Amino acid sequence: MPKNSPVFLEVGQGLSVQIGMPTITYWTTPGRPKSPKKGTFGFNSDTNSLEFWNGTVWLTANLKILTN
Repeated sequence: MPKNSPVFLEVGQGLSVQIGMPTITYWTTPGRPKSPKKGTFGFNSDTNSLEFWNGTVWLTANLKILTN
């Protein structure tokens, strides 16, 4: 893999997130965005999980390390 290449992390349901280059927003559970827009996602440092706001509730993605 070339230096500075993005890494993709599969989060399930056909979705993957690019990691390693752009920074993903992070928060604690009480520090989640107060009025999130549908589709907001970020990393919860309290639970060590990726979270997604579906417009009604916060969903947690099961993270899996991909290997070649």
